[in-house]
Amino acid sequence: MPLRTEWLGLALTTLGLLLPMGESDVLSDFRKAFRATRDPEHRHEQRKIALNAVKDLDDPKLGAALVEAYRRVDGELGKRENEHRKYVLRMTRDKELGRREGINDPRTLLDLTLQRITALRQPTTLGPMVRDALTDRNLPLTLRLEVVRLARFLAEDVPAPITKLLSKHPRSEGDRMVLLACAKALGPHGLPALRTALGTLAHPDAALRVAAFEALSTLGFPGAIVPLIERLKEEQGHKLQRLTASLQILTGQKISSSHRAWSLWLEKEGQPYTQGQVPLGKGKMVVQSTAPGGASYHGLPIEGQSVLFVVDVSQSMHVMLDRKAEAEESVNESRLKRARTELARTLRALPPQMRFNVLAFAGRLELYAEKPVLADPEQVQAAIAWLDARKMNLGTRIHDAMELAFHLSGRGVEDTYFNSSVDTMFLLTDGQPIVGGKKDPPAGILRAVKRWNLGGQVVIHTVGLGNEVPVQFLKKMAKAHGGKFAHEVSKAK
Repeated sequence: MPLRTEWLGLALTTLGLLLPMGESDVLSDFRKAFRATRDPEHRHEQRKIALNAVKDLDDPKLGAALVEAYRRVDGELGKRENEHRKYVLRMTRDKELGRREGINDPRTLLDLTLQRITALRQPTTLGPMVRDALTDRNLPLTLRLEVVRLARFLAEDVPAPITKLLSKHPRSEGDRMVLLACAKALGPHGLPALRTALGTLAHPDAALRVAAFEALSTLGFPGAIVPLIERLKEEQGHKLQRLTASLQILTGQKISSSHRAWSLWLEKEGQPYTQGQVPLGKGKMVVQSTAPGGASYHGLPIEGQSVLFVVDVSQSMHVMLDRKAEAEESVNESRLKRARTELARTLRALPPQMRFNVLAFAGRLELYAEKPVLADPEQVQAAIAWLDARKMNLGTRIHDAMELAFHLSGRGVEDTYFNSSVDTMFLLTDGQPIVGGKKDPPAGILRAVKRWNLGGQVVIHTVGLGNEVPVQFLKKMAKAHGGKFAHEVSKAK
């Protein structure tokens, strides 16, 4: 097999050097590498080589071949993820890292294929791809969203079929999200989607409302200003911040999330804007400071309405954490006690209308409730007692904990739209991800979480306790999902 792989790599590389004369041969070999097979693991390296061989191509045939390749690998990955999900839901301790080896390779391959797709620039290539992404519900939703975002390279000459599709009423939530993403990418050329964008402002699904805010921020339509300002009275937390950012981009104003402040601006200065006398959609988002007060977790403000705490209870959490408290006094306690104490303080500070859940992980996974519960005094006290009763055990199964977390939020195995029951997650750990005594590669976990958090519906914050935490891994996860990273270290001796 190694000889065959090396031979194929040499052949594809040689053909790549002969472009454009060898384009058809390169594409033919590319399709062969990604054709259906019962044993995709043995084709992993061949497929990586095939992707590299077409890196200098950019035409409609390649676009179609890349989309089909992504669809194929996504299907192969889905079967393996389905089997792995069954193991995770059993929450047993006999998990070995080997059970996931059939998942990491196709996830890597999906990333590489998507990178190649998002590098395409030719309008003749992108036009048919964007059209298919708007209409083909059998394509993975992640792929559809990434492809329609490439419509920004068509903005000066949008094909008529795409314009026509934007004006149609979406038939599903997934179609609505794709259409709004396309409209945002096209800016003023996406105006045919205006009816859908305005009609989504009061949608019960928060993720779709945010997509509508962002689309309207770039369309530059004066009539969107008043409806967006009125939504300020209805939104809270992350959604309110995203809405405010959209208004800032649309109008160019640096106003906070206050409905009163925006209303005063509208009354005194807004007429030229609402009458189309001022160019719109050219502003920039201004970083909004969080209002003082309210619940927080390890110094990170809680701005969502449904929060899931994912807490490490591995054996290393018994290590002492010598830290400084707010009054600069030295506090010496175990990492686990610190995690329990802080979570108890946070839960007691949650407003009673907020929902929460707690997932404890180590070598096994344990869940407080089957679905988020209201933060009433009885549930809060019960959750605190539940966490206090968790026993430390070996292993740090971050991947599986996050997989279970997204399963609880409503994310299935297939790459399709879901309305998440959780809008905020906090991941707390004190060490490297470990499964079966082996290090679990952080890059694979980051790919998995990116795949699960479709459309960025969930904000993920990360917390590290102690001096052995994988800082870069936790920072990358938080940054990729709109969150922040907090780190509590032990004082130097």
